Amino acid sequence: MEFYLSKAFNSIFTPINILFVIILAQIFIVLFLDSKKISKTLSKLFLIFFLFFGYTPLSNFTLNKIEDYIEPSRYPVNQLTGIVVLGSSFGSGSVSKERNEVSPSSRLIKALEIYKKNSKILIVLTGFSKEVNPDGWNDFEIAKKFFLDQGVRADNLIFESKSKNTFENSEFVRDIIKNYKGTWGLVTSASHMPRSFFVFKKQGIVLEPISVNFKTGTSRIFWLNFDILKGLSDWSIIFHEVAGLVYYKSTNKI
Repeated sequence: MEFYLSKAFNSIFTPINILFVIILAQIFIVLFLDSKKISKTLSKLFLIFFLFFGYTPLSNFTLNKIEDYIEPSRYPVNQLTGIVVLGSSFGSGSVSKERNEVSPSSRLIKALEIYKKNSKILIVLTGFSKEVNPDGWNDFEIAKKFFLDQGVRADNLIFESKSKNTFENSEFVRDIIKNYKGTWGLVTSASHMPRSFFVFKKQGIVLEPISVNFKTGTSRIFWLNFDILKGLSDWSIIFHEVAGLVYYKSTNKI
């Protein structure tokens, strides 16, 4: 149920949808109510949200704080026993299946990079699919094809294909890695790292954080920058992660 609720929330409460709803309300008012006062209020509200979402220094600052909240691991990757790679970021399963081709995500690329430095490492890929009704290959199938095509030995691969969210990732992975001694790393997107790290920690698993897919840099952005497309993209990530953190905290998952 949580999986479907999260998908519904993410589909509704996004910056682009907020702007879209205001536009629809504006159209409705003009066509059916003919209220200049309400129409003017909605116009002001749209302008405020448009400027807010497009003002990139604010979204960049906020997202940067999320991405840098967990310090990156300094543990030598050639000494790791294994790495846990979170799924749900591997692109379209239907396109991959139809084309028989995988466009690897940064998470898979990082895992391959670590494998090349440590050929004995175990790679645990956890996650079924980010889609409600997955079509084509799921995360397990995409990752398997990518790793095997790149020469990763099958003995180094462990796939967990039941979980549908971060909490389930931690539950199922806990039962896997408890059989292996040593230090493990966690590979996921930088914005997703805080929630992932603390969810696993709640399960009694402390992993070395290995963040990828950063959306912000380390230099300052000029305070007059405005980019509505980047702003909408950044705020969507922020909304998703903040909502996830609040929900997981309220349900004692972190």
